[in-house]
Amino acid sequence: MGGNVGSGSNGSKRSHEDSVGSSARPMGREAAKKKGKKKSKDASLEVVEKEWVEFKEIKVQEIEQLKEYNLVQQEKNRLKKMKLYVKLSSEEHLDD
Repeated sequence: MGGNVGSGSNGSKRSHEDSVGSSARPMGREAAKKKGKKKSKDASLEVVEKEWVEFKEIKVQEIEQLKEYNLVQQEKNRLKKMKLYVKLSSEEHLDD
């Protein structure tokens, strides 16, 4: 047949002498269960943290792009004002 015929062990992980009803678990299994839950939480936390870092990097890039765009717009406005100033000042001289 097989297994542990003579040893008296039937392969059960539960200790029959220490049990207090059917809901009692040995310390090892409870610890493993808690460890499994913690690993699961750690894995999901790592995913969230990774996504947060990526999100922040994207936002930093967007801010840099907006700063560059703002500088370009300011330069365009300055050039428009200069062009208008030159046009107006040349028209004034034509009236002389």
